[in-house]
Amino acid sequence: MVPDLILRDRSRRAPATIGGRLDPGSNSLNALRLGLALLVLIAHAWELGGYGLQTKPLGPWAVAGFFCISGYLIALSRARGRGVREFFARRAVRIYPAFLVVLVVVAFAFAPVASTFLGGGPWSPGAGALYVLRNAGLWIAQPTIPGMLTDIPYPGVWNGSLWTLAFEFACYVVTGLLGCLAVRWGARITVALWAGAMTASVLSVLGLLPVPGTLATFATLLAFYLSGTLLFLGRDWVPLRPGLIVPAAAVVAAVAISGAPTALAGPAMAYLVIALGIVLPFRRIGARNDISYGIYIYAFPVQQMLALVLAERGVPVVVPLVLAIVVTVPLAWASWLFVERPAMRAHRRWSSRRRRAGLA
Repeated sequence: MVPDLILRDRSRRAPATIGGRLDPGSNSLNALRLGLALLVLIAHAWELGGYGLQTKPLGPWAVAGFFCISGYLIALSRARGRGVREFFARRAVRIYPAFLVVLVVVAFAFAPVASTFLGGGPWSPGAGALYVLRNAGLWIAQPTIPGMLTDIPYPGVWNGSLWTLAFEFACYVVTGLLGCLAVRWGARITVALWAGAMTASVLSVLGLLPVPGTLATFATLLAFYLSGTLLFLGRDWVPLRPGLIVPAAAVVAAVAISGAPTALAGPAMAYLVIALGIVLPFRRIGARNDISYGIYIYAFPVQQMLALVLAERGVPVVVPLVLAIVVTVPLAWASWLFVERPAMRAHRRWSSRRRRAGLA
């Protein structure tokens, strides 16, 4: 039997704790993720539209919130003990099909339209295929289609939001491997990894640890992710009190305003988003139809297309911002209805048949 990360039986949970109050089947975390995805879209509106960088810091903080929520929920998924192969299969099915489809949509729908009608630069089927193939491994090795999007405020890049997905899956790998350890060792190693990621992130920001930018970025994201995991591990002891939500928000705001290394806000951010997921009354939003991932992966190319039309034309930023939301939401719905949900249902059916065959 695969050992899990559960530290105490659910029946022992005090109702005033995070674990006692968070119902995995009824919470506002999907609504929060939807809000964070829209916040990323809003943060990109100024930079991609050529209005300056006023809201640029919002994007990384929204991503940090995503990673904290994932750290908690993915640990919960691993703790259910379905086996490491099933764990990784579920994670891959949730991320990869929609990721691959958005690459194809950008390469063979957005790009040729931009080239033919919007002056976006030269496109060919071969260039589109190369864009898909070089990025199909989840790591964005080629963010551009050569010669395209050269005359817009954020040139070249078709989908700048996808870079986080490889780091997120790397975090899933960490959780999957930790779940293979005995409970006490899994918890201790999680704490050690969190401390190491936090230290590496802070020292790299301060210039005291010369590491490549990719590793520094991963250390920061892993620190936020493991902050969510640690909250899961301590969920039976961490109290849920409205009086703690405000100080947690204050810590995040203080780190953001002061310019301190962002990873320092990891525990406060994790508590803030998970506690809000419990107390906010938005349980129905995203409970059946979760379009947050679709918004995250489609907003950037939509905004780049709008930049081809509207950038430097003197329109107020609210115009491309509203248009981006209006165009992205239907694409996100389509991604959920025709890619994400069918992929997850197909995997569940396959897993069910496999389990029944094993029992037989």
